[in-house]
Amino acid sequence: MQSLLTLKEEKLKSKIKDLYFKDFNYFGDKIDFCITQNLGILGEINLLWAEAKNGKDSCIYESFIQLILTIGKHRYNTQQMPKFLGAFDAQKFAFLPYASIQEIFYQNDIDWSVTPSNHKTSQFLSLLTQLKPTLEKEIILFSYENQSKELSSFITSNLTTDEISKYEIDKNNFVSVYFKWVEVVKDTISIDWERAKQVGILDADFYLADLLSNENSTITDKLYTLLKGSYYEFNKKLTLLGTQSNEIASFKDSQKAHQKFWSIYQRPPREEFWSYIIERRDLLVAQDVRERKGAFFTPKIWVQKSQEYLAKALGEDWQEEYYIWDCAGGTGNLLSGLSNPRNIFCSTLDQADVDVIKERIKNGANLFENHIFQFDFLNDEFFDTTNASGGGGHNCF
Repeated sequence: MQSLLTLKEEKLKSKIKDLYFKDFNYFGDKIDFCITQNLGILGEINLLWAEAKNGKDSCIYESFIQLILTIGKHRYNTQQMPKFLGAFDAQKFAFLPYASIQEIFYQNDIDWSVTPSNHKTSQFLSLLTQLKPTLEKEIILFSYENQSKELSSFITSNLTTDEISKYEIDKNNFVSVYFKWVEVVKDTISIDWERAKQVGILDADFYLADLLSNENSTITDKLYTLLKGSYYEFNKKLTLLGTQSNEIASFKDSQKAHQKFWSIYQRPPREEFWSYIIERRDLLVAQDVRERKGAFFTPKIWVQKSQEYLAKALGEDWQEEYYIWDCAGGTGNLLSGLSNPRNIFCSTLDQADVDVIKERIKNGANLFENHIFQFDFLNDEFFDTTNASGGGGHNCF
């Protein structure tokens, strides 16, 4: 492999493609090295995105951070994501399962506008510090000189068309499958998406109805939209006008694209993933919609920290002495671990999220169903009245 050391980056990428990825499609643009496979109606499926460096002294960790910043800067994370990210130079090639770092793209405090190739920005260094433990644990590294056969075997075993054509959906890849569903299926559904979005009906709800289906019928009645064979039905218990009429949306193409799409993927996912997928519906909502609605996931560590702050400010008996109202509750993650449901209330903007919380209650969440309600705290009216029989507790908002 001595000859690789003298190659410029573009020549190196071409050589690595010929040596190890000759059976796949390749292109490079803002992401240096993209490996794909064509699967007919699904088009080019992304298998690997990699950062390339010439020479032999590149830092693999820094290359992965540069790649992640490139993906975020150009919003490639809103496309169908590859199974692996990669980083390589003239001496070594490293793989990183995309699922191990996918949550980074949903954090609110990352400045994706920085120049990815500038390794000295505070954002780059902060991201490197944050992700280094994951990189150390998850990276799969091969040396061309000593492990060339092992590298070829890994690629053959992990980037095969046969595997992708029998794609099993789980909690790590359901977002990537959603982005491909948007490309292939969304526009074949007979609905005005702009008008639908204005009243809170999102394409994500149709995808969930598809995903949590068996024999083309949604297997839970707790979703906002249900798939009923050859059409979708808005859950009549949740209709916007409060009526019992069945509102439906059919397919423009006699369901051809829908059927071909779901012939590629296995559904429903294993039941152990259902709760997570429903709770993480926020990952399927477009960034602009999430920002407008303030719909962001609350990690467990923030939940724990918020409760520590409440105890510090209000005293150790705060759960007994105060009423807690999460007025922008989303799917209720911020209320996890609270012990006194009598004093806990939660409202959220979308009815679909209300139903997610109520489904969690049926699965053991320590909340009262009649304390969960739909409410737009920025725009809906408040009434300054007090229920005198409500007891002597304080209010905590």
